[in-house]
Amino acid sequence: MNSLQHASHGRKDSTSPAVLMARRRFGRFKPEERVSTRRADVSGDELQRLRDLRKMIRDMKPEDVLNMITVYPKLNVFEALALAKREGALIVPNVIHDRILNETRNPDFFRNYSVWTGTMIIYESPGKVFEETLVHVWKHDKVQYSISFNIPDKFRGNEGCALVVEHPDFDLVHIGNNHYELKVADENMIHLVDHFPSVSGEWWQCEELFGIPTGSSIFDSDKRQLFRTSNSHISLLVRDGADCDLGRDVDAYDGPSDRLGVAVIK
Repeated sequence: MNSLQHASHGRKDSTSPAVLMARRRFGRFKPEERVSTRRADVSGDELQRLRDLRKMIRDMKPEDVLNMITVYPKLNVFEALALAKREGALIVPNVIHDRILNETRNPDFFRNYSVWTGTMIIYESPGKVFEETLVHVWKHDKVQYSISFNIPDKFRGNEGCALVVEHPDFDLVHIGNNHYELKVADENMIHLVDHFPSVSGEWWQCEELFGIPTGSSIFDSDKRQLFRTSNSHISLLVRDGADCDLGRDVDAYDGPSDRLGVAVIK
């Protein structure tokens, strides 16, 4: 059985009997070959089917959603999107992961895994407003990558917030030299989340639609711990259950070239 790659938190994997039991009971883990990045070509009918699926699992019990999930290991964001396209699958959104990790009786399912969610987050450096274009630049194995996004007019000038769009309503299009563009065909699918934290590692209340930490920092058993960069950022949120806080970390800093797991539903 393949294990998923752990995120770069410096923690070590230690597979407990409960994890093994959860894998046998709920998990369908599949190895995945490397896949090339696709262009945006989802048909209208397929797009609506995936949107309907996303809505359906929001209304389901997290235990039932957990039974539907297939996890693929060691994919970067570009490969995860290509896999979802090829399989006709939905990448499970952050808010569903949050419910599985915090509301089910089997949180060990993800306790030793780091997974890309289907929730794309876009934010600027603290104190900087959204301008015409946001560019996220990072290095992986000494190779420089970048993702750019043209900020819609209605969001320009906003500060201290984040933009959120969920799979399948976006795509990353490769335009050469490890540079990608984030494309969102329907701007109505882009959501503004106010009061996005400017600091990393503190505890926050989450808004309900996407499970994004917002508002005032305060520690409580119902809060989530946000990790973000000090720069502009474009990537999928990561949920990591392998930490001492038992699935309450929301990671908004992993580079899209990192190889993590991805959970999908068909």
